[in-house]
Amino acid sequence: MQLAQRFAVNKQNLYMRLTIFIFLLPFILQAKEKEKRSFQANRVENSPKIDGNLSDPVWNQQASKMYFTQFAPNNGAPSAFQTQVQVIYTDQAVYVAARLYDPEPHLIQKEFGQRDDFNRNTDWFGFMIDPYQSGINAFSFFVSAAGVQGDYFLTVGEFDQSWDAVWNSAIKIDENGWTVEMMIPYFAIRFPNQKEQNWGVNFYRNVKRKQEESYWNHVDNGIDGIVNQQGTLQGITDIKPPLRLSLSPYVTGIFNHDGYSNKGEFSWAGGLDLKYGLNESYTLDMTLIPDFSQVQSDNIVYNISPFEVQFNENRQFFTEGTDLFNKSGLFYSRRVGQSFRSVKYNEETEEVIESPTAANLLNATKLSGRDKNGFGVGLFNAISKETHAIIRNKENGETRKVRVDPLTNFNVFVIDQNLKNNSNINFTNTNVTRGSGGKDANVSGLSLTLRDKTNTYQLYTFGAYNLIFNSRENGYKKEEGFKHIIDLAKISGKWQYGVSQNIESDTYNPRDLGFLLAPNEITHRVFLQYNILKPIGVINNSSTGLRVSNQYLYSPRTYASLQTNLNHYTQFKNFWGVGFNVGVNPVRGYDYFEPRVNGRYFRQPESFNANIFVESDNRKALAGNAYTGRWRRPSWEQTFRWWGTYLRWRINNKVSTDVEVNYEVGDSRGYVNDQPKMDFIMFGLRTMQNTTNIYGFNVTFNRNMGLRLRIRHNWTTIRYEKYFELEANGDLTQISFDDTHPETGQPKRFDTNFNALNLDLVYFWQIAPGSFVNFVWKDAIQNFTNNTEVPYFINLSDAVREPHINSVSLRITYFLDYVTIKNSFK
Repeated sequence: MQLAQRFAVNKQNLYMRLTIFIFLLPFILQAKEKEKRSFQANRVENSPKIDGNLSDPVWNQQASKMYFTQFAPNNGAPSAFQTQVQVIYTDQAVYVAARLYDPEPHLIQKEFGQRDDFNRNTDWFGFMIDPYQSGINAFSFFVSAAGVQGDYFLTVGEFDQSWDAVWNSAIKIDENGWTVEMMIPYFAIRFPNQKEQNWGVNFYRNVKRKQEESYWNHVDNGIDGIVNQQGTLQGITDIKPPLRLSLSPYVTGIFNHDGYSNKGEFSWAGGLDLKYGLNESYTLDMTLIPDFSQVQSDNIVYNISPFEVQFNENRQFFTEGTDLFNKSGLFYSRRVGQSFRSVKYNEETEEVIESPTAANLLNATKLSGRDKNGFGVGLFNAISKETHAIIRNKENGETRKVRVDPLTNFNVFVIDQNLKNNSNINFTNTNVTRGSGGKDANVSGLSLTLRDKTNTYQLYTFGAYNLIFNSRENGYKKEEGFKHIIDLAKISGKWQYGVSQNIESDTYNPRDLGFLLAPNEITHRVFLQYNILKPIGVINNSSTGLRVSNQYLYSPRTYASLQTNLNHYTQFKNFWGVGFNVGVNPVRGYDYFEPRVNGRYFRQPESFNANIFVESDNRKALAGNAYTGRWRRPSWEQTFRWWGTYLRWRINNKVSTDVEVNYEVGDSRGYVNDQPKMDFIMFGLRTMQNTTNIYGFNVTFNRNMGLRLRIRHNWTTIRYEKYFELEANGDLTQISFDDTHPETGQPKRFDTNFNALNLDLVYFWQIAPGSFVNFVWKDAIQNFTNNTEVPYFINLSDAVREPHINSVSLRITYFLDYVTIKNSFK
């Protein structure tokens, strides 16, 4: 404890010195802002035919050739390949043509894949525009040498692949390389309503067989961000933002079969997605009677930790165009449609025979956008239905319906202003209002990001305040809490470093519409990182980082832990990569969350962990990665080991398969689930084994049609060896405990064998731009037993024989755009 306290004092002095150093460096160095290139667009009267053939008269056959500048592997060096790019425009759209010269056209990589799948073995060409020249956000459009489209919404350097636009493209491969044509209709983007347009722009090329990525306007990998390193597109004048109105009606037929009751049910659903541009900057996005039956299955795990599991968002409406709402970290969209409240009943005389797993949505609405002055607004609203559980009396069999979730309204409001030098200020408010006496919750957050003109140094600060009004049954009690972050860092260059502080009060709770593992902490962090950004010797690039964090409770102000971490990664000239991670907790730590009781803690001795990994050249037909690691607590003779591998086999340009295996096993001491009704906190020494296997198979028939199969099996076994009582001082004292189940008489009642098996089979067919036919089969199995001695394949065979939950659905979605329909009648 004394060592940790001395370290905290010394570290605060280090913070002070680093803070002064960070703020003095920009004024000392006075680095110059990088010059930007300009590109000229030309107006034409007649639109070209989008077929990949650049012989159309609107294209200049004598356009000058240029060399892009490499982003990787040799950042800053000229590309080895020449490129021609032209941009023209009409009153309806902007058009891009590119000739990508290649002296070996027969070697051009052109693997098919699903839309937005940038990991395929294929060459790419990309067009990125920032119509407001914000330096923060951009629309990007990519086409592969197989003709597959990809579109992403960029935020500084992050690619959001959930953003989808409706646009047209075509490619052609010939004796000189390959050509691309794009048509980007104005309704697919947003731009200011003014006579003369000056857009941020960049062009991108990827020659896969050389692993060469290059940009027209150089993107320095030593500077944080991509959008802020674009050039300027000039020459576009006298265009008007169109009426952006589109409808996507859908109809879905669904057959569900419950293996537990052996009953099947057919149903159908119909709904509508609507997008309406309120003006040139802001868009209203609505979904009426949404249906999420075809969403990919969650990665289910058996959770014995004191913290909630965070799942990925797979529902398209909640992933597309949500960058403003996610910026503050206060919005966890999986809360929308989640069933919150537990069922209340008399456990001695009643049982639950049916309970909700989700609350169906009535509708959801988003309004978002940013104007030419960099002022962004976001408004999200959704309403979920009431849910009910069915309770049965054990004696007479009578049933009754109990409300679980009331009618609930979810709301997020965001104001976001871009500032000079890619700086930013953001205000976010989340609100949950529940009907019929349910609790209401409100969280507000304010963040400020300041950068110098070279995007080298950054100050980030964030503060949030939550206010919860509990339900009538809880006495309308009000709960308040807060969070604060301050972060000072050098974010670009070979040397990067920074310090930060995070404070969360013990009553901070954003969980009604946000996510938080646990509040009640004060954490100080410091990091130092060195990067090799350009090839040297046998190395393409490399990064080494050191991070140290020290954690206290906010209330009571008590030391919790000290952690250090060293990580390294190197990519070699042959495009293989290796890395390692070493972590040390050098002094005894105090876990205040594992006991599940406020004020109690679990003392843990020193520990260390190490992990190594290797990855192969992903251009090869057979490629993958592998890792292994170990965690050890020497004084308790505890060890945890893990290993895993991922392999992908590209059978040909249309068929590929992949397999992922993850395995971990070891001993740990922790809280015993299903705690017996005693006046002490019981822990157990347990041997845990977890295996997660994922198999994938992909067939892409052409750029508009494909088949995807994903099978995931998670198997967890937990076997308890000893039991302990948690003492008031945080130590464990071994006890003699009879773990025989009081009702069944079975021993080892806390031992667990858990299986979660999911199959997702998806057939997709784009029948027209923005219009799709999707067929999806989903199969799910979950089971629990106490048998932890069974081998893997016998366990898998037993799990497959358990009841299945099956869903088969067919959906047709058709895209209707006002401008296209209007022009078709001319």
